[in-house]
Amino acid sequence: MTRTLVSIGGAVLVAASFVMVPSSRAADKPRETKPAAAKPTPVLLSPAQVRECLAQQQSLRSRADDAERKQAALTASKAEIDRLGTTLKEQLDSLDRTSADAVAAYNAQAAARDKMIDQYQEGVPAFNTEVEALKADRVVHAKTCENKRYDENDEIMIRKGK
Repeated sequence: MTRTLVSIGGAVLVAASFVMVPSSRAADKPRETKPAAAKPTPVLLSPAQVRECLAQQQSLRSRADDAERKQAALTASKAEIDRLGTTLKEQLDSLDRTSADAVAAYNAQAAARDKMIDQYQEGVPAFNTEVEALKADRVVHAKTCENKRYDENDEIMIRKGK
């Protein structure tokens, strides 16, 4: 569509001339729409796959419980290390440095704390590796088992031990 402005004696007239351009949509045949392809129904998991998924699920639960216990032990160990550190600091202030027995007892406690720190530092990376492996296995389980269809009768038979 084009417009032309024409000025006549101070008044502006607008003359619109319409150019007829064939619309490409109007000229085309209406699209033939294909019916949407029906989504294929998901295949049921086989009894062997259901058995494997249930075993994985039980293993993941067991490993998660074990990881929680280890985390609690590490947390308790760290708390004990902190408590001993505070105790040793207080003892250092009042330590009788002239007494060899008192110094030896203090050094033994410090060595025990240092040993606990070493054990803690060795345990943390191993724990972190275990947790990362657990997370990775959970992802694999989610992809292969979660939200998958299966026959409930297969699950019941597997749980009964058949």
